Amino acid sequence: MNSFNMRKFYPTGQEFEIDPVCEMKVDPKNPPFQVVHKGRTYYFCSEVCKHLFERIPDQYVRIEEDKV
Repeated sequence: MNSFNMRKFYPTGQEFEIDPVCEMKVDPKNPPFQVVHKGRTYYFCSEVCKHLFERIPDQYVRIEEDKV
């Protein structure tokens, strides 16, 4: 998979985050799994996705360049 920038998804009346590994919708109020990486919280649909992310997080997260 290509690098992925986690973004919010807003269906009718409900807020979701996107799992950066499999791109499934995850409820941030009741996530099955979550990880804090470089000060940001990422949400996962399963333990498998969480472990894949923890092994090589930069593979799944696009690193934003500082605009100084």
